[in-house]
Amino acid sequence: MMDLYKLQTPMRFTPPLFLVVLLTLTFSAVPCAATTPLAVYPSFRVETDVYEGEATAPQSQHLILFDSGVVYDLPVGQGSTITVFDVPRGRVVLIHKTSRVRTSIETDTLVQMTAQVRTAAAAAGAVTALGLDAKVVPLGDKVGTYELEFGGNRYQATAQLVTDPAIAADFASFTAWASRLNITRHIGSPPFARITLADYLAAEKSLPRQVKLEVRRGLKTRTFRSEHIVVERLSDLDRKKISDVGGMMATFQEVDFSEFPSD
Repeated sequence: MMDLYKLQTPMRFTPPLFLVVLLTLTFSAVPCAATTPLAVYPSFRVETDVYEGEATAPQSQHLILFDSGVVYDLPVGQGSTITVFDVPRGRVVLIHKTSRVRTSIETDTLVQMTAQVRTAAAAAGAVTALGLDAKVVPLGDKVGTYELEFGGNRYQATAQLVTDPAIAADFASFTAWASRLNITRHIGSPPFARITLADYLAAEKSLPRQVKLEVRRGLKTRTFRSEHIVVERLSDLDRKKISDVGGMMATFQEVDFSEFPSD
């Protein structure tokens, strides 16, 4: 997902936590974001622009297509990596358009890694620092605006209602899977608070319209914001893009997850 999690300060766990993530882990149940029965999965699109600071030109843009329970995260412009969250089949597929390679990882593996990081954080006394117990707070003076803070990070989200609650549930689920994927790729800040925020908005039958992130590290502060436009249907062009991704999955060379390009 090209939300703020991809642009935060690269994740660097303390050595014990970092090693835990790399090990083959024993399954530990972890609550997932809201899910929807396959029969009622909606089809829709979300256009996402991400900015740093007060910039008016986006740092990155993504088109996210939701269709029958599968999510296609497509970069717009310069990006090379397409991510397919095929949760009904228990996998996430990464496709590199430039190198013409693909790789995949099982969703069970993502859940295992996330659960183990939770366990290790608790053992290390880092629950609050990593945002595992972060709480969403509605801002009383701004209707539909919410805040969440942890460990030098502060999120502020402005919500937008959707006509179908399943759209909000699907977007929250996507946010959770994308955040778990970033744990395996060591990208972004710890994802737990972002998942909490997504689940909260889904319960309100909403998606984020805008998410602002403030990252404080010592005396330095970086700010980011993402803007989201929701269209509650797919166009013929959207469906062609999905078909094109299917062609890439069928023809690109498969590589090991560890060998997939990082750009």
